[in-house]
Amino acid sequence: MAKALLIIDVQNDFCPGGALAVPEGDQIIPQINELMTEFDTIILTQDWHPTAHSSFASSHLGKNPFEMLTMPYGPQVLWPDHCVQGTKGAEFHCDLQTDQAAMIIRKGTNPAIDSYS
Repeated sequence: MAKALLIIDVQNDFCPGGALAVPEGDQIIPQINELMTEFDTIILTQDWHPTAHSSFASSHLGKNPFEMLTMPYGPQVLWPDHCVQGTKGAEFHCDLQTDQAAMIIRKGTNPAIDSYS
């Protein structure tokens, strides 16, 4: 039986110094790279927002990051601008061995709806 590893959003904006950083989020990358050797298929997800995405606080006059807003699909946390298509923040962290990926799934591309892994 083939085994697949799904690696979620190891991107610059979610690592220290990024727009929506997870403290010490980059420290797990060596373990992820090591785990890849144990799987037949590697799949990466990538947050990939257009500019002015509806989940960005900057898209709503007078709103700040981490405030809640009711959207047509329900409650939405407003985020700082992050993982904007084509920016350094949207790129995978340079230490992640992306060359082994069989597939990259980009999400958050619909400007009107937020998408989560």
